[in-house]
Amino acid sequence: MERQALSSIKKAIAILELLATAPYEYTVQAISKHTGMNITTIYRIIYQLEETDFVEIHPETKKYKIGSNAYHIGSAYIYRNHYLSRIQDILMEISDMTKESIGLAIRDRDKIVSVLEIEVHQPMKMNDVPGRYFQPNKGNYGKCIMAFQDPAYIESYLDSCTFEKTFPATLTEKEELLQEYEKIRRQGYSESIDELGIDILGTGIPLFDKKGTIWGCVSIAFFREDGWEEKLKRLRKVLFSYQKSIEQLLP
Repeated sequence: MERQALSSIKKAIAILELLATAPYEYTVQAISKHTGMNITTIYRIIYQLEETDFVEIHPETKKYKIGSNAYHIGSAYIYRNHYLSRIQDILMEISDMTKESIGLAIRDRDKIVSVLEIEVHQPMKMNDVPGRYFQPNKGNYGKCIMAFQDPAYIESYLDSCTFEKTFPATLTEKEELLQEYEKIRRQGYSESIDELGIDILGTGIPLFDKKGTIWGCVSIAFFREDGWEEKLKRLRKVLFSYQKSIEQLLP
């Protein structure tokens, strides 16, 4: 039984490794051709991988590709490399300048995941480790990234979700979220005030890739203090001053 389980694991890894190579999308028949596995075995394994978000299928082409959970687990390695490493340097510069916590999240299909978090010394922890998923109804990551999605996708996604009101300022209703997204698009930035916790404040700006598609959100957060309204404006101005530098690094 252990040998059979190990064999299945090796086959799952072989499938994931194939999906991690160009062209990054494969039909079951193509997977069989490249790996030598029979189609019945592939369907059995890929069903389990799909259930756990390690792979996902394109609804029209029926091709499989790497899913969000593979990125979720691998982000501890990925974020240290390539362009994310250079973005991290910029975020560290901003954090050093402002003495506040700052982070970056991206959208992967229907999930919003943190990939970089730089935490300043605080009595309480402000952010979570990279790899955490965020909801689109609260906080800068979720709201800012969702606001710039295709309107039809936003409508469909909100219709399929229910949200818990974790704090008094947390948005949960579709109409109020649509209004918030429209506001974010209009002003070009997001704010989070008491949505992720009492007296936790922050502001975020969107990041767009070279095609002009929303790619992620960089957000800075702090605890409430006197003059916090002006502080939000000041920190947002700093973020915008680095926006183009970050976007130039995006794939």
